[in-house]
Formats: sequence, C-alpha cells, structure tokens
Amino acid sequence: MFEHPGRKLAVTIGILIVAAIAVVSTRSIRAADDKGALAGVVKDSSGKPVSGAFVKLKNADRRLTFMVVSQAKGKFEAANLPGGKYSVQAVAKELQSDWSAPVDVSAGKVAMANISLTAQRAPALAPAWPGRPPGIDGDEVVGEGAPPALPEGEGKRIVENRCTSCHNTVRIVGNRVDRQHWQATVSQMRENMQALPADKQMTDQEAKVALDYLAANFPPMPTPDPNSRLPRTLPQAQETQYVAVEYEMVNHDAEPHDVTVDLHGNAWANERTGGNLAHLDPANFSFEEVALPPGDSKKLRLGAITRGPDGLIWFVDGGANNRFWSFDPVSRSFSAYPAPRLPKGAISGNTMRVDANNQTVWETAIASNTIAKLDIASKKVTYFTVPEGARRAQNATPYGMAISRDGKVWFAENSFDLIGRVDPETGKIDEFKIPVKSAVPRRMGADTDGNIWVGLHGAGKLLKIDYATAEMTPFTPPTANAGTYSVSVDLKHNLVWVSEQQADKIARFDPKTGQWLEFPLPNAESDARRIEIDPNNPNRVWWSGNIPARIGYVELLGPSANADGGRAGN
Repeated sequence: MFEHPGRKLAVTIGILIVAAIAVVSTRSIRAADDKGALAGVVKDSSGKPVSGAFVKLKNADRRLTFMVVSQAKGKFEAANLPGGKYSVQAVAKELQSDWSAPVDVSAGKVAMANISLTAQRAPALAPAWPGRPPGIDGDEVVGEGAPPALPEGEGKRIVENRCTSCHNTVRIVGNRVDRQHWQATVSQMRENMQALPADKQMTDQEAKVALDYLAANFPPMPTPDPNSRLPRTLPQAQETQYVAVEYEMVNHDAEPHDVTVDLHGNAWANERTGGNLAHLDPANFSFEEVALPPGDSKKLRLGAITRGPDGLIWFVDGGANNRFWSFDPVSRSFSAYPAPRLPKGAISGNTMRVDANNQTVWETAIASNTIAKLDIASKKVTYFTVPEGARRAQNATPYGMAISRDGKVWFAENSFDLIGRVDPETGKIDEFKIPVKSAVPRRMGADTDGNIWVGLHGAGKLLKIDYATAEMTPFTPPTANAGTYSVSVDLKHNLVWVSEQQADKIARFDPKTGQWLEFPLPNAESDARRIEIDPNNPNRVWWSGNIPARIGYVELLGPSANADGGRAGN
C-alpha cells in the first residue's frame, strides 16, 4: 500500500520500550491508557540533530499515516497512536531517510526510533491538480497560455462534437487516467447525455472510437514521489507545532469528494462513486462504510455533504435516484427527500448548506446551472436558474456555497468567475464579478461577522466578500499557485482555514493580522478538496482526498493553537 524508495539508504534505528514517564523532549510524552507513543531524534549524516524535519509514521495494517515535525535538538514525538507496528521516515531540506524497520507501539508505552538523513530526495513536484499537467484547472487554462488543442487521430471529431456539449476540450486534455477510468468517464458522460436530443447523444460505435482515442492520447501522468511536495525549507516556530493524520481507504475508487464533521467530532465523507457514507472515528481510528437504503437505481452518485445545526448529516444522491438525504449519525437512520428531475438531469450536488433555523437546505446543482432549495417540513424542492448561465445558454457551474449573517445564500459561478447571491425570500439572484484574473472560484464559508470567504483555485488566492456591500478583497498565501480550494472558518477565533489542493497543504489565515500558517500533508497529490473544522475542537481541521481515496486531519498543538503568529501575505 505504501511506497518505499528503492534506494539503499543508511538508517540508524534504536528501539527501546520505556515507561510512559520517560522524557524525550522539552516536554514529556504521556501515552494514553489505550494508545501508545513513538519518539526519537532526527540527525543528518554527520550526526548533527535536525530540527524542523517532517517525520512520517506509517501503520500499514491500520492504513494510517501520522506526521509530526522534529523540535529542538532534533527530537520528535507522536502520541495517541493506536497499537501496532510503525515504520518511520524523516524528510528535511534535500535529504530523507529510508523507512525504518517496524517499531512496536503498545498501549501506555513509549517506543523509540532514531533516524538518520542520508539520501537525496526526488525533485520537487510543481503545484498542479493531481494527475494533470500544470496550468489546467478544470475547464480553464490558468495564466497566459493558450488552450491546448486535441491531437489528430480517429476519434477527434467525435470528442469535439459530443464531449463538448457539457464542457470544453481543456477538461479533456487535462484529464490523464488509464483506460479503465476513461471507460468509466465515457459511460458517465453518455448517461448525462440522455437528457439531450437523440441526435446529440453518443452511439455505441462512437463511444468505442472515442474511448480508444482518449486512452491513447491522454494516459496517466507519472506517479510522483510521495515526498515531492514536502517543503525544502525547514518549517519554523508555530508551523512545526502540529500533527497530520491520513487514512487510506480500502476502496481506491470510492472518491470521497467531500467531508463533514458531526457534533461528536467524527468525520463523514460521501463516496461519490462508492455509493456509501464513509465514517472515520478519531477516538480509535476505526473506519466503516454505511450503505444507503435502496432506490429506484442501484447506481448511486453521492455529493454535497454537510452537517445541519441539529447534528443531522445532509447529502445528495444525484444519480438516477435524484434524492436529498438526511442521516442521523446517532440513531443511524436515513430520511429521503425526492427531488423533481431537472431539464439536464439530476441535481448532482456540489455543495450544501442548512440555514441557521434548520428549516431549509440549499444546494448547488453543478451540472444544471441551478440552485436548489429544499423546505424540510414540506419536502418541497424549488429550483432557481443562474441568470448569467441562462443569458449565455451555458452552465455557470454553480459550485461552493455559504450563508451570510442576513440569511442570503452566496454561491460561486465556477465557469464565469462570478459570485451569485440568492435572496431566500424572493428568489432573486444578484451576480458580482470577481476582480481577480483567472479566479476560478471553488468553495466558500462565512465568518463570525457574516462575511464570505472564497477559495480562488485558479488564481491561488483567498477572497473576502463583505456581505453588506459585496466589496471583494483578495489575499495571497505564502505558497504560489497553491490551488486554494475549500474554506472553513474557526468561528471561536474568527480564523479562516483554506485547503491548498495543488500544494498539498492546509493553511490558516488571520484576518486581523494578515498572518498565514501553512501545514503540509504527508503525501504528494493528497487532493484535499473540502475541509471542515471539528465543532468541538477548532484546532482540528478535517480534509477529504477525492482521487487517492483518503481522509484525514491536521491538528494544531501547543503555541500553534493560539490565534496569533504566522507569515505575512498580501
């Protein structure tokens, strides 16, 4: 499951089980009664301690990876580990270690592993959408480059005439997958085409030719080195005070596109193609999949998951069943809310929000140029057409969504670099142009003042919208081309968290000071799409990785958990 470098690397491992009172750093580790801990020292090839090294601990049996940062005198510690065997690797600047021999971690004890950095790292991986060439964001070319052309060959005409009924050729050129995934894409596309006139649909013969063309011309990108996105510069101060946790799902095709957190701190993700709700409990790191009740169709396509004020989990089955769902994580009961079919098919939700009074559920029907509203009591679903998409006879691709203090519903128009705003009383939609080139807005959240924050994925910026005036202010994170994607706000401290999807980091921005903190994830191309803060612990931020089928979180420790400090952005 885990990739190990093939080079012969020197590693010094010292393993010693000691009592929980053993002091291994500036503060002592206390292993929990039902969990263990692992500690040690990171040194370079000359034996000098290295502070600021990223230390990864992998439990292959549990499919878990933990990552911490070495502190003063090269010492590191990872507490609250479930029992089992762990391999350890350290990465710093241009060096890394080999993976250690398995280290036994047991409940109530502290194991030791000392690591030497002796091998050169693989080249740095430039920021980009996972598995795609740099400079392509969905249907958009970011920057000054011209849209890439489709190569010549049998099948080009079919792809140009059929596949572009819903998107342009940029999405095709940027999608780099194997034949099996291209076949699934063509099948899904043909299913979406069923709402089109018969002469616009793809025939069986055309599908075969198109599949051969796509598989031959757009094969997968090379698999990156897992460490190729970890920074070359050593983190300092508060950016060293965190732990990252990652769980790799058994079903690698599940596509956990979105994550939410229940009132007890458990993570729930929608398996977009797996058709289940995925559940990870951080108390014991147990994982399970919860199946939905059967519908008219066995083919499920889940999307747009969120938690309501009462703790219910809401999501969409946007495939052939076309249903809103609520799920009680305590009683494990489901409630279905069938929705009328749209002219272009299913609701296919991207983002959902529940109003503060727990009366209505809002959803962006990404494939249908539509905003959907569900009245919970009456189960009535109302659709609102996005005006600019209607004017252009083109899908605005409504994407992220947030509700401001005045109850108005804001949403991103991914295709047009616009922000929409729905008045829930009248249904009137206003639209506002984003004053940033190649913005490509994705997800958004509201802060304690009711203002809206948006991840501008293409521009790599974070955007603040004053909900009263619609004035927009962009902010730039320290990492260039980071692919700012999803936003979740710590409402206790009014701190804005954003996923940097193209850089494999989770970042925190303080609007009062303009300071940034960035926290790298353990592996390259983790594909952190949506993030959400634990309602009980605002220093724990969950993320879901769609393409590699991963779920995880970053949690701030010590001084990092405070509201001040970080690096300046603009």
